[in-house]
Amino acid sequence: MTKSLLLGRPARPFLLWMLAASGGALLLIVALLLFYLSGGLAQVALPVVLTGASLQLASGQGAPTAAGLEIRQPGPQELTVVRGAVRRVQATLYRRLSWQVSGLQPEHEVRLVWATLDDPRTTRERVLPPDSADGGVLDLSAEPGWQGRIIAIGLVVRGPLAQPLVVRGLELRPMPLTTGQLLRQMVEDWTTFEDWSQRSINYIAGAPANALFPPVLMTALWIGFSAALYALFQPPRRAPGVLLPYAALFLLGWLALDLRWQWDLGQRLARTAESFAGKDETGRRLAALDGELYRFLLEVRQRLPEKPARLLIVSTDPGGFLAGRARYHLLPHNGYAGLGRLPHPGEARAGDYVLILTPPNDVRYDHERQLLESAGVRLPAEMLYAAASGALFRVKEG
Repeated sequence: MTKSLLLGRPARPFLLWMLAASGGALLLIVALLLFYLSGGLAQVALPVVLTGASLQLASGQGAPTAAGLEIRQPGPQELTVVRGAVRRVQATLYRRLSWQVSGLQPEHEVRLVWATLDDPRTTRERVLPPDSADGGVLDLSAEPGWQGRIIAIGLVVRGPLAQPLVVRGLELRPMPLTTGQLLRQMVEDWTTFEDWSQRSINYIAGAPANALFPPVLMTALWIGFSAALYALFQPPRRAPGVLLPYAALFLLGWLALDLRWQWDLGQRLARTAESFAGKDETGRRLAALDGELYRFLLEVRQRLPEKPARLLIVSTDPGGFLAGRARYHLLPHNGYAGLGRLPHPGEARAGDYVLILTPPNDVRYDHERQLLESAGVRLPAEMLYAAASGALFRVKEG
């Protein structure tokens, strides 16, 4: 009797439901593959463009112009370095680089430099071929270091500048993917671990940035295809429980997303325990996202008086992460983090402290005269501490 029930009419709706769920998944994969193979990739993965206005001059002297970022003098060792941040570009997808630079000479060596999300402190580089005097195009498919998620790219030009260089822009474009590459990308988008970030307390992305196959969208399409198939196999009739199979499909999709989220939380828990478990407060702060900054600020704090002092924090991004965290870590000192330039003598008084983080290119310190100089501003100051992360000064009379 049990066997007959399993194979008879009572089992038929469940078998049709399973068939609809499986067929919906197959239809989803086929539909997405056809979409991307027929040119949909260009509609979803838009070019990543860094114009001259969005590039920063890390070494050299120059300024943005209407034509692009103009560099008039190289930096130390005759190196000119420009860089810009990008939003976690997938290296396996964006493999076509083009650049536009005016003023290059045959003796100039031009290198592409980049950093990845997995190892942001390591700068990778590749010599660019001199395709033309104004730039060129490069396929990065065979570059071994072009992997993972790219978070910054830039150019390094080695050599003296007989005439100004004008960097008009950098551009990354996706290249067509094969069926196998698309399937691997689908698996990667579903299994990429989303680590802690500065907004994790309020927000979870649920997918890698710029994902071709976002899990939430894929789940919605899967349930939609499955529901359509079930309605085709078992046309709805006015009867009790007619919506139960569709509700079950919705709950199945919800469960799939929830399982992925729980897996992600488990990965975060393991990462957190590995980084912070068994450490004291100082050790935990050193292991945090701003650990290197905190290590630098520990040295800075030793040069500050015990009594809270007035501290002016200067950085290229006065409203950004580094300036804000520096102000927080140096409490109860009275920190002002909104300065993108040196304070004028009227804004700073003797006894104030000036902390410079990621200094603007035109900031100079004259050790002999003990002067901080920038864009016509001269501030008498004594250097108390200097490191790769920044420098601390005390304002003097004068």
